[in-house]
Amino acid sequence: MAVGASLFYAVYLLTTQRVRSRVDTLTFMTLSVVSCIVFLFPMSLLLGVPLTGYSHQTWLALVGLGLVSQLGGWLAISYALGHLSAAPVSVGLLGQAVVTALLSMPLLGEYLNMNQVIGGVLVLAGIYLVNRQSR
Repeated sequence: MAVGASLFYAVYLLTTQRVRSRVDTLTFMTLSVVSCIVFLFPMSLLLGVPLTGYSHQTWLALVGLGLVSQLGGWLAISYALGHLSAAPVSVGLLGQAVVTALLSMPLLGEYLNMNQVIGGVLVLAGIYLVNRQSR
């Protein structure tokens, strides 16, 4: 499943880069979101995924995740792919894990172990090297 997901992700990034050369970010995101709704809503109904019955707090969390994490993140990625090639953008996306780990410290009171710190430094070094090479 991970290999399949990575292939679809790569296709999405390359397609986004190509389409964004002709279409602005908001138009692209609108088309992307609408096409996802058209496909995923019937799929959810077909699979019997519950779409109601959640608490008020859960709905607020889902709206927050959808608007901040998902919409904000994908707008940034789509914008970047209109100005940069897919290679440095896709490598830069590896920084998400590092940012998440760093944010978990003040927000959730978690601590990073040495393996996580070393891994984060390696990821950041890799991002730096790729972006230095692509200039």
